[in-house]
Amino acid sequence: MKKFYLVCLTILSFGLTAEVSLEKMSQIESSVASMSVNELRDRRANLMTERDVLLESASYTQSPSTVKSTTSRLAEIRAELSAIQKALIAIVGVAAINAITDDGYNDTVPPVITINGSNPATVELGATYSDAGATAMDEHHGTTSVSSSSNVDTSVVGSYTVTYTATDLSGNTATASRTVNVVDTTAPVVTVTGDNPATVELGDTYTDAGATATDLSGAVTVVTSGTVDTDTVGEYTLTYTSTDASGNAGTATRVVNVVDTTAPVVTLTGDNPVTTEAGETYTDAGATATDASGEVEVVTTGEVDTNTVGEYTLTYTATDASGNVSEAVTRTVNVVDTTAPVFTSQSTYTVNENVTAIGTVKVTDMSEVTFTIGETTSPATLGMRAKSSLQITSGGYLTFNIAPDYDLQVPDVQLYGQDAFGTTTKRTGTLSGYETGATMNFTATVTATDAEGNVATQDITVQVRDVGGVDDDSGTGTGTGTGQATGTLDVADTIPVFTSQATWVVNENVTAIGTVRATVPAAPAGTTMTYTIGETTGPVTLGNRASSSLQITSGGYLTFDIAPDYDLQVPDTDVYDSNNVTTLDCVSNAPVCLETIGTRTLSGYESGATMNFTATVTATHSLGGVGTQDITVQVRDVGGVDDNVATGTGTGTGTGTGTGTATNTTVDSGN
Repeated sequence: MKKFYLVCLTILSFGLTAEVSLEKMSQIESSVASMSVNELRDRRANLMTERDVLLESASYTQSPSTVKSTTSRLAEIRAELSAIQKALIAIVGVAAINAITDDGYNDTVPPVITINGSNPATVELGATYSDAGATAMDEHHGTTSVSSSSNVDTSVVGSYTVTYTATDLSGNTATASRTVNVVDTTAPVVTVTGDNPATVELGDTYTDAGATATDLSGAVTVVTSGTVDTDTVGEYTLTYTSTDASGNAGTATRVVNVVDTTAPVVTLTGDNPVTTEAGETYTDAGATATDASGEVEVVTTGEVDTNTVGEYTLTYTATDASGNVSEAVTRTVNVVDTTAPVFTSQSTYTVNENVTAIGTVKVTDMSEVTFTIGETTSPATLGMRAKSSLQITSGGYLTFNIAPDYDLQVPDVQLYGQDAFGTTTKRTGTLSGYETGATMNFTATVTATDAEGNVATQDITVQVRDVGGVDDDSGTGTGTGTGQATGTLDVADTIPVFTSQATWVVNENVTAIGTVRATVPAAPAGTTMTYTIGETTGPVTLGNRASSSLQITSGGYLTFDIAPDYDLQVPDTDVYDSNNVTTLDCVSNAPVCLETIGTRTLSGYESGATMNFTATVTATHSLGGVGTQDITVQVRDVGGVDDNVATGTGTGTGTGTGTGTATNTTVDSGN
């Protein structure tokens, strides 16, 4: 019988690993606790019989479902047999239990140890290992205590063993072991040192701050991969990797931004300031720029006008690909005039005697030129008359201050004759030039000074020719008077200058106004002046009568085409009549005198304001010069407010006869 139990215990181990729910265990323990000793013995016998049957049937089936249900039931039987054994020990002791099961041989079968949980078990390096433990069941003694021993070190990767030992009451000892593998599946933790992202300026040297790593296995190294090209703007990534002894790799990255915040540097080429001569072509030396990004273009702004003396500024800037703009660099260009005027007119002028006009001295220069003349050197003359001297306007027009007379030179030829006694004697002197055509020469030095103070000089000679020969004197009366000079007259010197007034005042109802005069001081004799007039602007008048307009003759005589009538202007003032009509004031109930507008009149009757006409007179010289003058003709009222047909006291426009002294009867031709 005991051998049978031993065999069954071996087979029973097939169901030891099956789990019994807590609820079922509670039911078993409750049922066992309610049984008597006899009931416990009987129940034990029945369970063992059922166990044997299940074990036998399990050996003949391969059905998974049957195996599963058999295993589950065997686990329940085992649990209940264990509970019954504990109960019997508590009631009758171990000896009684042995008596119950003893069939005449000794107990040499050790307990069966069951390891709880996984075997082998795995625990992470550095973690705390909690063993799941083991249980032991002895066929004769039931549940048996289990002790364990272990060498598990979770700080070191490796394979360790936990040994479980169970000894039954008969001294039979069983052992079992669990393998515990301490593994490292956790990667090192990599920490980036310094800024992330980091920034470095284009062209600078980048020094990486690196990274550190920690790991449960101990010290680990960090390997950096990736590059940063500080010569190229952009975003770069550095990767830091740390691998522990178990092959776990941890990574971290740093972004490095290569930026360009530095503006280009512009450097001038050539001199600063630079000077260029007026009128010449200016070629700028330019500028260069350097930048960490590479080649950049320099942009120049500003202009240099070499036709105008002055100081000019050129500005140079450069912008790189990142939009950084350089500091503006400037160059000062001074356009200067150090070149003296150059005379282009002749140095010798030839004119006839008895004229003042000679001609115009001309130069070329970049700026306005002013002319002056030095002392005149001239031939000696007879008599007390002042000598003729050369003079020049600031604009270069050359004249004599006094028209030279060829015949006033000191004679250089002695004439002889015989007196009444036949003796040859000196009669008079004459000029050899009458025969040779030699001229009467005047010399002086003309100085031309431009706006910059550059000076040029020219020695000029004016050759005065004789006109009329030896008989050109006051005794014979055959002199030529004023001759025509052969010199040229600049058009700029022929612009007429008005010498008459710009404002004229006349009475109403007359047409005559006066003579406009203009002159060209340097004009030679024989030239003429012609006058014209533009459209007239006058006051608005009443009625359908044509408006009065200003007109002028070619000789400059100014008139109205229609005599203006002061009283025909549009009235600007109301005149009230008192008609002695009264009415009652609604407030004071007093009589009020009413006035009504009787007519309108002109305020000028009281103030003396004139009736004004304006127009532009143009004077044109026969040498081509043109001048203008705006003139105003102020027409005065004559007779006042009663100057109308109703009273008959007006000034009228009738024709009278009589004698008197005329005034301003000469019409000036303006020549």
